Order: sequence, then C-alpha cells, then structure tokens
Amino acid sequence: MILPENGDHAQPFHDILDGYFTLKESVRQMMARHDLSWAWMLLCHAPVMEIDGLAPDAPVPLHLRDGYAGLIDTMVLTVTCPEGETADVSLLGTGEWRWLDARADTALPADIRLGEPAYFTGFGLSSRPIARPLAAAEVLADLPRLMGDAAGFRPFSA
Repeated sequence: MILPENGDHAQPFHDILDGYFTLKESVRQMMARHDLSWAWMLLCHAPVMEIDGLAPDAPVPLHLRDGYAGLIDTMVLTVTCPEGETADVSLLGTGEWRWLDARADTALPADIRLGEPAYFTGFGLSSRPIARPLAAAEVLADLPRLMGDAAGFRPFSA
C-alpha cells in the first residue's frame, strides 16, 4: 500500500516494456524503473511467444521451431507490488489474444514472453514523479473503442 505522503494520486504515463522477457518480468522491471507500487495498464498489439522448457531468465532463441507465436490484441492489467519490494509483482487482467499456430490450449500462460518490445499506457502510484507524464485523456482515449468488443476477452493472471 502506498501512503498518502508518498503519492496522493495515480499519475498517467506511457512507456515501453522490454521484449524477450516474460510479461511478468518486463512489468516488474517497469515497476522498479518508475518506483511504482500499483499500476493500471493498457497494452495493445504485443507479440508474444511460448517456448516450453525455456528458463525465465534465458535468452530467447533466434528461431521459434519449438514453440508458439501469438499476439495480444488488447489487454487491461492491474499490477500490484508488495510495499518496498520489486522482487515480485502480481498481474491480474483481461484481454484478447490469438495464437498464430493451432493449439489445443488457447489460454495465455502465466510465463508468456514478449516477442518484441511493447508500448503501453497507464496510471501508476509512485513515491516520485513519473518520468514520462501525459494527460489522462491520452491514456483513456482508445479505451472505449478497444473495450467495445470485449466479448472475446479472457482472464489472465501471473
């Protein structure tokens, strides 16, 4: 929990999540970079990949012969981080994604990796000013259009 003296209001911002890490690790790095304890994020058009047996800190191979590629079309995430810790974050959200190859299980695994860097916008609570601020209207501008067809959204957590 962030205390009132540390940050009274969520600040709108935008950033880029690093590619080639798990989504959870990329978000953890972003939370540490901005000193956030809570964030709400809107992620669109993010390439993802799943490679069985690849350690979370292992580099991504240059080929995808042993895995699956996909795309997060839209995802809305709430991120929490234990106070004073950036070792672990919790992701909870909903979104729409698709796999480019046929799969029996179409769920998005908790350890899904970003295939490329991904742009996002959001709001965060921090004990210091957000480095790349923007107007809240910019963060929310595309939300009605993106959420208009939310019938295909599925839950995600990591």
